[in-house]
Amino acid sequence: MSLNPIFKSETLRRNIYDWALALGLFVYFFLVAEHAKPFNRQFSLSDPTIQHPFADNERVSGIECLLLASVIPLTIIGVCSSYLKAKHQKSQAEHFHLLQITILGLLLALSIDGVITDIFKNWIARPRPDFLARCGPKKGTPLNTLVGIEVCTAPLGERLLIDGMRSTPSGHASISFSGLLYVTLWLCGQFKVVQVKAPVYKLLLCILPVLCAFYISLSRTQDYRHHFSDIVLGGSLGSVIAVGIYHKFFPRIFSNNSDKPLLSEEIETVLPVYNSVSQSS
Repeated sequence: MSLNPIFKSETLRRNIYDWALALGLFVYFFLVAEHAKPFNRQFSLSDPTIQHPFADNERVSGIECLLLASVIPLTIIGVCSSYLKAKHQKSQAEHFHLLQITILGLLLALSIDGVITDIFKNWIARPRPDFLARCGPKKGTPLNTLVGIEVCTAPLGERLLIDGMRSTPSGHASISFSGLLYVTLWLCGQFKVVQVKAPVYKLLLCILPVLCAFYISLSRTQDYRHHFSDIVLGGSLGSVIAVGIYHKFFPRIFSNNSDKPLLSEEIETVLPVYNSVSQSS
């Protein structure tokens, strides 16, 4: 059985520019945005909000956050879409259509969020709660005077010193909410858990990913990597992007057709071709 008719479908061709956009944003995020230097904002050694210790071991590292925000949703999407295919006896073309749209939305949410978050981090350039530990100010630096990064000896290294000026918004919060809230909305839509007759346990299972996002976000205040306001701003940014991208491809979760991608009638253009190939193979 060949899948060529599916990959040549109008559905995939229609979204080819969105796929290219997601790929381009990921390249920009990893190669450019993550390495850009923030604005050199002044600070005071007497500021108690930046006097916290530097945590050598983070509860959730940056790499772990990216993996949790991407691998967990992708795994959930793959497993649940296969289950729904078998339960509702969907064709291979319908299954591919749902997978293609869902994964595209997830990648767009993550890539757009990552780039916007890094831009804000460098523009705002707020010192992290552990900034003075990263800075290691020179002896004789006045306590109650605004100074710049030139007074720092960088005992932990220049990379960590520069990163210490990128507190707002929280990247962990924004990335985790953009990916995990997106898949929470998808689960609620696919299993219609907000419908009147849906059992409560299904709703609780569907919101587990977003609870994971809350844990990841709050862990950053426990590690003194972020202020609480950073978490609120990052989580809000990620949530807005997740909701916006989800509703670009899917109806509201309260809709009777919440389990069907928008413009899903396009799948009908590949079904006759796909079915004829399936029967001949």
